[in-house]
Amino acid sequence: MTSRGNALKALIAGLRGAPTDSADWQAVIALANHTLLTPDLFSSLARAGQIHQLPQDVREYLRFVYDCNRERNLRLRTQLREAIAALNGRDIVPFLLKGAVPLFLSPGGQVPSRMTSDLDLAVDPREETFARTCLEELGYVDVAGARGMAREHDAGMLELRSSQPTCHAPPELVQLGGLRVNIPPARSRALHWMVHDLLKEGDYWRGRIDLRHLHDLARLAESEDVDWMSLQESMPDRSARNALDTQLLALHHFFGTRIPAKCTQRPMVRFQHWRRVFTATHPIIGAPLRLAGNLMWGIWRFSRAYGLTKRGPSDPLHRIARTLFNPRTKI
Repeated sequence: MTSRGNALKALIAGLRGAPTDSADWQAVIALANHTLLTPDLFSSLARAGQIHQLPQDVREYLRFVYDCNRERNLRLRTQLREAIAALNGRDIVPFLLKGAVPLFLSPGGQVPSRMTSDLDLAVDPREETFARTCLEELGYVDVAGARGMAREHDAGMLELRSSQPTCHAPPELVQLGGLRVNIPPARSRALHWMVHDLLKEGDYWRGRIDLRHLHDLARLAESEDVDWMSLQESMPDRSARNALDTQLLALHHFFGTRIPAKCTQRPMVRFQHWRRVFTATHPIIGAPLRLAGNLMWGIWRFSRAYGLTKRGPSDPLHRIARTLFNPRTKI
């Protein structure tokens, strides 16, 4: 196996609380940093009582990153609660998305180890203008070149979007600490991560894996009952169903998540899973596969020309180029 493959195997083992004896920790930490999983790696090993099995310098580095991320998450939670309180004051109950959910629900001085890039909130489309005005009164301003609002003293950006209609179960109204929020059911949260990564970001065609989001899905499946078959049935076409099943197969492969056997039977799903794992563990010789996938996705995305009439002819090309040449946290 390649050095990348060994590092990936050791990182996954650590995230599952079982460090490998022969791990190249420099390579593992580099991969954990790239995928934004370093705090989760420390947390998983600490919960499993295995953190002291690591070399002292590795243990100290992981704890340092974990502690820094904990302080940042505490600041993010304070920022989140302030925004929710202001919105509630206007009788707006926001929807919490992605990392904002565990941040809000975490008790007292405890915060999740997940490294959260920003805070994602959604409101009813009819309330979006009022919500934006409310946040501007708190000092938030739009960030040039990014989808979000920010203030200089905050730990992260806040992204406000319109809530989308869904055929899934309605969100749960949660009241905590005098604040009111809507939290989508586990099924909707899982679907959001999958659609965002596989279809919007093109990971299905491009053969990439967002390991942090895959880890999020694995932990969600551990804590809540997710009906994977109903998610598959909600996909609009065969290509989208193949994409979802490919992600489920990756969940089972890396984290042992139980998935319906039916989701792994189609040859296309098995091929796409093999391609993603192969390019993740063999980045050099797998480069032609990734290049072909990038070209396929670029052609498909351009043919759809998302938002062309609203944003102008150059915007789809700009968005495609920005995503193709910005690997971010993918493997």
